[in-house]
Amino acid sequence: MEAKTKKSELTRSAIIEAGLEMAISHGFGAVTVPSLAEKLQLSNSGVFSRIGSIEALRTALVEEYTKRFLGEIFFPAMEQPRGIDRLNAMVERWIHKICSSSGNNVTLFEVTAFSNEPAAQSLRGTILTNVRAWRSAMEYTIQQGMEKGQFRDDADASALLFEIHCLVVGVLYEYRVLDDPSSAEKAICAYRALIERFKRPVASA
Repeated sequence: MEAKTKKSELTRSAIIEAGLEMAISHGFGAVTVPSLAEKLQLSNSGVFSRIGSIEALRTALVEEYTKRFLGEIFFPAMEQPRGIDRLNAMVERWIHKICSSSGNNVTLFEVTAFSNEPAAQSLRGTILTNVRAWRSAMEYTIQQGMEKGQFRDDADASALLFEIHCLVVGVLYEYRVLDDPSSAEKAICAYRALIERFKRPVASA
């Protein structure tokens, strides 16, 4: 019985992995029971018995994506000092992951944002909740930097956050669509220049 349960868990993990790959490459609408069954060489009933319903699977994909995002980007960044150091870790890890061979793990929200397919729209509320939470974490980190006197007195946290998000969406396009291998390097240089514009000038001796 225990061996059967472990096998079932492993199969469900494989379904989640395949579903993530399909959702990122072709959209949530491509994640269907027959397509998963074909990809994993399972029966339709074998897929159904492990996911319950396709709607439940799509929700599970968003949850898995969020867990990976937090584990690979957010939690490591939280080990850095509050303010600019932590913000740098958040943004630069985000950029590097997008521009890596396994970057698909962290582009699901960005890709879905431009999709009008019904399957993606049905998850819009869940996705927006996660995106807003991530943006709030970055904005709070910017505000912590302001409290530490790291940014100019007239710096606007929401404006900086807007520019950061535009930059990240831009590097996603440059790397994923234009296939520019230097996208990460260019994006990080642009990000650091952006931070310099918002930082408090070093006082003259």
